[in-house]
Amino acid sequence: MKLKDIIKDNDLNVAVEGRKDIDILGISNDSRNVKSGYIFAARKGVNINSNIYISEAVSNGAIAILTDEEGYEKEIRDKNMEATIIIAQDALKAYAIISRNFFKHPGQKISVIGVTGTNGKTTTTFLIKSILMNAKNNVGLIGTIGYEIGGSVINSGNTTPDVYELNKMLNDMVNSGVKYCAMEVSSHSLSQDRVYGVPYDGAVFTNLTRDHLDYHKDMEEYYLAKKKLFSEILLKSNKPKKFAVINNDDFYGKRLIKELKETLSDHIALKNGQAGMSIITYGMEEGSDITARDISYSKDGLKFNISLPAGKERLEISSKLIGSYNVYNILAACGAAYALSIPEKTIALGVKNLANVPGRVEKVNIENAETPLICIDYAHTDDALKRVLSALRNISRGRLISVFGCGGDRDKGKRPLMGKHSTDIADITVITSDNPRSEEPLKVIREIEAGVENAIFIDFLNMDLQELKNKLENIGDNHIYTIIKDRSAAIRTAVSIGAANDTVLIAGKGHEDYMIVGENKYHFSDKEEVLKYYEDRI
Repeated sequence: MKLKDIIKDNDLNVAVEGRKDIDILGISNDSRNVKSGYIFAARKGVNINSNIYISEAVSNGAIAILTDEEGYEKEIRDKNMEATIIIAQDALKAYAIISRNFFKHPGQKISVIGVTGTNGKTTTTFLIKSILMNAKNNVGLIGTIGYEIGGSVINSGNTTPDVYELNKMLNDMVNSGVKYCAMEVSSHSLSQDRVYGVPYDGAVFTNLTRDHLDYHKDMEEYYLAKKKLFSEILLKSNKPKKFAVINNDDFYGKRLIKELKETLSDHIALKNGQAGMSIITYGMEEGSDITARDISYSKDGLKFNISLPAGKERLEISSKLIGSYNVYNILAACGAAYALSIPEKTIALGVKNLANVPGRVEKVNIENAETPLICIDYAHTDDALKRVLSALRNISRGRLISVFGCGGDRDKGKRPLMGKHSTDIADITVITSDNPRSEEPLKVIREIEAGVENAIFIDFLNMDLQELKNKLENIGDNHIYTIIKDRSAAIRTAVSIGAANDTVLIAGKGHEDYMIVGENKYHFSDKEEVLKYYEDRI
């Protein structure tokens, strides 16, 4: 594609020095991946300013440079290099626009539904996908667990990919006959304009609780990043029937509903020549457009009735998913499906047919009646851990055993909160490691332990298994916690003390199949550790 076609339709005050009739073969924001005929998109990131690699990119074959800093054209000329310089007011947004143009606006050719929030993004996208597939549609998926395109699954590096890769994926979906794409939209991607210019049909807001405060300076900044999906990205989309589905029971969801309605009432969207959008609210409190009633919880799943805005009668929902928070995820997915005009019976069938979501309260199937219910979950924030433990507490007939840790080099403020929630709710808590990265694992563990208020410490490691079981049988109503730094040993210990009526939650890593220690990343899977424990016993 010619450069002149790639930079058109750009409202970011782009100025070009050099030839515009050159053929562009690709775009990259990493100088190491630049090839002959590429545009190198330099930008100022959080940790590095990639403008310093412009000369390297030209040496690697870049024939055009995108930047929002002046002066680099002189550097290139002084080194007797040749490249067209594209100077934009905002390089990140311009990178998004030229990526979209390079792939000829793939988002216009399919329906794109974005899901954002702290918790529930993955499950909600899986539910949306299941509903749409039951409506006989080819559906793509972009999220934390992986990217699904036309039946192929690609491991995900980020929840939301780089904007060039995102547009490439959307283009691949179009070429594979995909009609809908359900995608998770992270706060990082919104802050970094990785979804800028994507024409969304709809967006879903699940909830907002403490997370990523190592990146966002406070909750306000975190909220404003999430809000961008609705107030900027969706609002500017030129799709004809846009919709926003928002949790009306969540504090920040209520705020978003109010602010979005104020924006729409000011006719900002109409003044910009764009269509307006419908706002659909969901929740279990009064006043929501979509609500749940007569909820039945069990270890086998959920049953309840929901009311849809235009429904003549309540829709019966049956799901294999566990916990009250999954009621919210189901309501969110049903809201999106309703906005997309999916028939009610198809919505119910799509929810019922989703057996599980990898690493989201995923039951580990052990063919032994004497084993506890063992669940793997990605919960790695204080609110997520509290939600999943509370849900399992409600369905567990025996003791609730929790195994978790906190990631190193991440928000430290949530560590004591997670320690408090686990020891307050679970009967037995095993505090362990979880991707310590550059931090000393025991230091992270001690910061978790600082939040423990109402639990008694017992050193599990200094007892044999039978002695430990005998001691735990005589703890009465006391809550117990221990520390086992090695995650494999922690999992094996928790599972070994679990009786048939007990429930074991292994939280924090979910679907992840790796552990990061220092600069090293090696294979590690919570689920595999459980299965290996039982294999070794045979």
